[in-house]
Amino acid sequence: MKPGDLQKFSVASVKKLQRYLRKNSLDAFFAADISNVRYLTTFSGTSGFCLVFPDSSYFVTDFRYRTQATHEVVSCDAEVYSANVWDFIGNRFFKRTNGRKLFVGVEDNLPVNTYDEAAAKLSQCLLVKTSQVIEKMAAVKSSAEVERIRRACWISGTALDVLTKEDWIGKTEIELAAALEFNQKTVGGSKESFDTIVASGKRGALPHGVASDKTVERKEFVTLDFGCFYDGYVSDITRTFETSDGIKPELKKIYQIVYDAQRKGIDAARAGVKANKVDKAARDYIRKKGYGKYFGHGLGHGIGLRIHELPKVSILSEDVLEEGNVITIEPGIYVPGLGGVRIEDDFLVTRGGLQQLSHFSKDRDYFSSAHGSQGSS
Repeated sequence: MKPGDLQKFSVASVKKLQRYLRKNSLDAFFAADISNVRYLTTFSGTSGFCLVFPDSSYFVTDFRYRTQATHEVVSCDAEVYSANVWDFIGNRFFKRTNGRKLFVGVEDNLPVNTYDEAAAKLSQCLLVKTSQVIEKMAAVKSSAEVERIRRACWISGTALDVLTKEDWIGKTEIELAAALEFNQKTVGGSKESFDTIVASGKRGALPHGVASDKTVERKEFVTLDFGCFYDGYVSDITRTFETSDGIKPELKKIYQIVYDAQRKGIDAARAGVKANKVDKAARDYIRKKGYGKYFGHGLGHGIGLRIHELPKVSILSEDVLEEGNVITIEPGIYVPGLGGVRIEDDFLVTRGGLQQLSHFSKDRDYFSSAHGSQGSS
């Protein structure tokens, strides 16, 4: 995959934002969220801003990123500031306004202190809060973005494959998480996309059971929820495996329900379908099987430069799936005092349905079979 394919897409994204400005009578748009900045510019550093006008666009950063911006940013002219960024922006771009207030769109997640400083420094501008303008654009992925997510999924799957060849019994959840994160980096991931979840035994009832010092034992489930970044884009995968034979019958039953519920959600999803209907397909099935109260989170979410993006795939979502969305489908059942199960994969939304990007066995005994059931007596 060449860097240029994303850079071409960033040029098109800036032009799309410029059309938004003209349509909404905005004189400029200021983007500060670093993921949105990366979406518009492919800049991979940690400090920079975008200032987009209807007919021009600028990437503003400090001296640390002068050379990096030169190599990475093609959609905007790069400008380097010193001292106060708002003084620089005001003097460089808004010094002459012909006596009228300029309407400048800003992101709705702009921190209050940043908003207040910008409003005070840019007295010639009226800051207009917008709602997820760039996030809505970014929800529909280019083929270049999809290929990076696909690669991130491959990295995570390969890392898990390596981990399943090791003996988990007697190791702590933290040790498993560390090994999984190391494996991802070894095969090409830059870092984990969120805190790795390893929840074994009764801790499986914690949907966000970040790895603890609990020791993994025989005859229990282990849920691993993990992912990595590859060239800025994420993967997000969950598997639940048994450590040996002897799993409680109710947990086996729950596993099959979750497995089937994910299939219900997958089958319901395609471009043009409301996201809440996809959630409903899986949720109704779990409820019908008597475990509705133990499935308390949404069925999924978009992924991309962030681990949580649009669209939201939940019962409360008003989003409609679009061709090019990349989403997770992740039903789960969590029973306090017993344990839990979650299965999650990443999918590209197409007109004909979902195309799976993450591929790894969902057999609950995948790990234990590879290790001779780890002593099933």
